[in-house]
Amino acid sequence: MSTLLAHIKIIEGNEEKFEEISRELYEKTHDNEDSVIHYEYWRGREKGSYYTLLAYPSYLDFLITHQISEHHESAAGNYGDIIADLDLEWLDPVDGASKLGSTETQEVPDDAPELAKQYDKDHAVVMQDWWQALRKGS
Repeated sequence: MSTLLAHIKIIEGNEEKFEEISRELYEKTHDNEDSVIHYEYWRGREKGSYYTLLAYPSYLDFLITHQISEHHESAAGNYGDIIADLDLEWLDPVDGASKLGSTETQEVPDDAPELAKQYDKDHAVVMQDWWQALRKGS
């Protein structure tokens, strides 16, 4: 499984445009991706701050089914001039306190599209050592 929280900061004055694009991407993701487990957008405390919470059965489901899909690529182009900052934070559940499984990484197949390989470099899962230590202790 792979779960991430995208921390998004919008250029002031573009909140409505961001929300419009996000609603469209939310709909298309849920309509076209059978593997999506969790995909939601949230407004944050600070003006112009947003979050996207995503969970997929595997890293490759996120990368290939979602990230390089036609609907994601189309929407991503519309985000380009309104996002001031984007930080992807990979998450790992607390055993017994989440329905989601542990975040894992996978190698991108050699025959994967070049765009998938580029996104893998840009958005690779970062496994935290302290997660591993707590998993072993469980």
